[in-house]
Amino acid sequence: MKRQTWIYRLTAVLLLVIPVVLLIWGFLLPPQYEETFLGELQEKVELLEAESEKPRIILVGGSGVAFGADSALIEQQLPGYRVVNFGMYAALGTTVMMDLSQNAIREGDIVLLIPEQQAQTLSTFFDPHVFWQGLDGAFSLLGRLPGDKLLQLAGAFPQFAGEKFSWILRGETPSPEGVYRRDAFNAYGDVESPLADCNRMPGGYDPDTPILFDAALPEDGFVERVRAYAKVIEQAGGSLWYGCCPMNAAAAQDLSTLDDFYTALQARLGIPLAGDPRDFLLDAGWFFDTNFHPNQAGRTVYTTALIRSIKAMLGDSSPTVIPEPAMPAPAEAELWHGEDSDADCFLYDERDGALTLIGLTEAGMQRTSLVVPSTVDGKPIQAIANGAFQGAEQLETITIQQNIRRIGDSAFGGCSSLRRIVIEQETPSACRVGQDLLAGTDALVYVPADALSAYRTDYFWSLYGTLIQPMEP
Repeated sequence: MKRQTWIYRLTAVLLLVIPVVLLIWGFLLPPQYEETFLGELQEKVELLEAESEKPRIILVGGSGVAFGADSALIEQQLPGYRVVNFGMYAALGTTVMMDLSQNAIREGDIVLLIPEQQAQTLSTFFDPHVFWQGLDGAFSLLGRLPGDKLLQLAGAFPQFAGEKFSWILRGETPSPEGVYRRDAFNAYGDVESPLADCNRMPGGYDPDTPILFDAALPEDGFVERVRAYAKVIEQAGGSLWYGCCPMNAAAAQDLSTLDDFYTALQARLGIPLAGDPRDFLLDAGWFFDTNFHPNQAGRTVYTTALIRSIKAMLGDSSPTVIPEPAMPAPAEAELWHGEDSDADCFLYDERDGALTLIGLTEAGMQRTSLVVPSTVDGKPIQAIANGAFQGAEQLETITIQQNIRRIGDSAFGGCSSLRRIVIEQETPSACRVGQDLLAGTDALVYVPADALSAYRTDYFWSLYGTLIQPMEP
């Protein structure tokens, strides 16, 4: 009986102590995500709240806005306004950007709501795990969020606090490489980086995020939130317009529905559409690493279309003379030689001199371990298609070498025995993944130990942070 009492007391103490420890780790330890892409969120809020002698053009949305807008160019063409780029990251969700911005709108401001043209951003989707990283060190922003988001954040807090403490315990600070870090943003909040130099997507577009003009979009909850946002802006003396994000024409599906989609969208949202959507469907050569991220040359092309649409809305007939830059050549397929002994176990599709792995042969289906080859008949293998390993129930370990630049969604669906996905690439941004990479499998992802922190904070890979482990020596 005494032992049971002792156990009850210990349990009660732990139930009290553990939340306190987590609160200390989460709120009192030094911020850990300041150098990451999400570390820019706090700066964007400060930009929005800064004093301005002029009315503002505020661009609200995801990373398509962050990559797409050249705010200095907009100010040059519309000198009566100051521009604030309040575009951030689709995984945060569009509604949270509305939550954070609505009380900072002032009289005369023009707010352009520019979500990416996909189901996630045209919904009430909100990722509390991602938001905690952007919130780290600026916890006062919690007061701007509605109760439903605060509940989601409470549920995600223990994971955030534990991960934050683990960074300090290892003596590391997350510091991603490449474009996806805080110092890639300029003073306006635009992504301005020479590293975003050309189209780096195998085949020129990302098939995981097709651009759909679907009558089912946006969801009803999103429509209600936009209407409420419009009322707040109107009461503050501002105007809300709907803008089109940059869209890779190579990824667009069934353009015959485009006109009907935008006609219905304006009616449902109750706000005007700024510009002709077709002006924002750009050639693949103007994009970087997603169907919504222009490269630096494409940034000028997109911004030119955006300026013309804003001028038209304002009744400004002044000419918009902006020289179009030369379209960059696409990134060349690298011929990297590695382990190719399993090449006969796979099926391939060829496009523009490069190969995509699309499935397994009968022999491949029986294997417990496979290495994705680097070349076949002298042609580089660049990508793994959606569902490529579907049904490989015997497969336990798959090794993906440095040549692969994209792994499709649900690539490992139905791989019930899969436990290890080994990624040999040391630079996470060199291999793009979608949001459903691990759908249909319970496997863990193993990466080079020296690149562990880079993977866990990478723009694309961070969604799988807790499932990413260091390779065994």
